[in-house]
Amino acid sequence: MAELSGVQTASIHKLADCLSENPRLKEPLFLYALAYDKVELLLRYTANSTVAAEYEQLSNRYSLAQMLLFLENQSPELPEGYWKVWRSYCSVRDSALADNDTKDLIHRRVLELQQKKKLTNYRLYTDLKLNPGNVNAWLKHNDSSKMSLDCARQIYKYAKSYPSVR
Repeated sequence: MAELSGVQTASIHKLADCLSENPRLKEPLFLYALAYDKVELLLRYTANSTVAAEYEQLSNRYSLAQMLLFLENQSPELPEGYWKVWRSYCSVRDSALADNDTKDLIHRRVLELQQKKKLTNYRLYTDLKLNPGNVNAWLKHNDSSKMSLDCARQIYKYAKSYPSVR
């Protein structure tokens, strides 16, 4: 919310005040208020604004569970702006899963390259100046929490360019 509003706050009142200058806040603000059970507060602070009727209609029609169901199913009952906010939220929420899938793929390829080129973990973390504990946890136990995607890519690039043993 702070990124959209330009105000570093979670206050419904302050965010509602930003609506007139920033209409892009309309959908995320309602979903935020719904998620944190602050719809009544939002309705009070937006009573005289242009979004009051839409907020009132949505709050009377949907509970949080219903709204989530409609968002997940991309129901045509909801205005498109709410879907866009939902898709943005899901992309951020799921990015860690996608990163872990990528790190898992890189992990397998690095292990193959290590075996093929006789490349040790020691050589990797020494030459790349990486934390030995994190590199070993990732390569030996596939603990992806110990490895950033950037470091995994760096290791793969190094392993790929490492000369083969003859």
